[in-house]
Amino acid sequence: MYMSELQVAEVSVANIFLDPNNPRFWSEHNVREVPDRRIPDERIQASARTNIDKHGIDDLYNSILRNGFLLLDRIVVRPIEGHDGKFVVVEGNRRFRSLTKLRAAIEDEAVAEEGIDDDYLQRLLEQTATIQVLIYGGTGSEDISWMLQGIRHISGVRDWEPAQRAKLVAQQIDQDGKGFRATGQQFGLSPQAVGRLYRTYKALEQMRADDEFGAKARNDYFSLFEEAYRNSTLREWFGWDEDHKRFTNTDRIKRFYAWISPDDEHQDRSRRIHNPKQIKELAYLISNDKASLISDFENHEIGISEAYGRATGETKTADWRRTVERARTLIGDLPQSAIYDETRDFITELERFKQEIDRRLESARAELHD
Repeated sequence: MYMSELQVAEVSVANIFLDPNNPRFWSEHNVREVPDRRIPDERIQASARTNIDKHGIDDLYNSILRNGFLLLDRIVVRPIEGHDGKFVVVEGNRRFRSLTKLRAAIEDEAVAEEGIDDDYLQRLLEQTATIQVLIYGGTGSEDISWMLQGIRHISGVRDWEPAQRAKLVAQQIDQDGKGFRATGQQFGLSPQAVGRLYRTYKALEQMRADDEFGAKARNDYFSLFEEAYRNSTLREWFGWDEDHKRFTNTDRIKRFYAWISPDDEHQDRSRRIHNPKQIKELAYLISNDKASLISDFENHEIGISEAYGRATGETKTADWRRTVERARTLIGDLPQSAIYDETRDFITELERFKQEIDRRLESARAELHD
């Protein structure tokens, strides 16, 4: 389908730029799309380099250092509108970033590896001044970055996060009028999987369009909406409308938005629900009419897991193993975006958690030696 729109060419690396709208970045942040006219801007490119480095390029960097930039490493680019002779990467951003980082290191004489001498590095620098690329020349309405990366990453190579899959299938359905089956066939997904991704995407988009909570909507809330839709109790409680692919009980869905978002009126701005497992606990409270416990949880008086524990009659003595397991799971499920977006706060909170763990360990060990 796309082969006829790809042309082989030799292009100077100086005229190729990373994609600041790379689909890899979409699930981590809410970011405004960068227009073509700003793509070559050094500030934009510096941000793109920082973002792509978070996805790990050491393996590619070392491969290019040892093997050169092989033909099988060819990237796909498209012309940048308004910048004649300049191109933006639409598939292969990690490879291109690895190459340019290596070239910069060679120019700075910062490469010192066993078995590699200066003559080899200079040849590598000269050989990669221009590289063979595939230039996309299509004029269709599809976002070619999402399409090409989606074809590679949804059905193989390196899986995308569900939120990224959902955005791509939604584009196919909403913009191109494709059905669940046709969309799934493009990316190796079943019609049922496409349906789940699409409905969840629409639910998240509903929050993004909300006047009160839209600014707080984040792409990494996708898993919470996915679990909320999948749970029949919550789907009914929120009033899911299948025809319009949205929740219709405004009061209840806004309460949900408040629970999954940072609470600006609470002293530590904590999120009351931040893990898909907590969605199931919420559903239990709702299905069993635990209104008072829901109220306590909503007012930050108890956590959702404690409310669930009280509802099921579990005691602290009998439940300590489950509590420890839940705490470990919650820490393991913390989103990577927390590290990138709120690094200092993230470290502070984990240090507090570590101090509590150390205190409990000290007490337990003292008990052993009594």
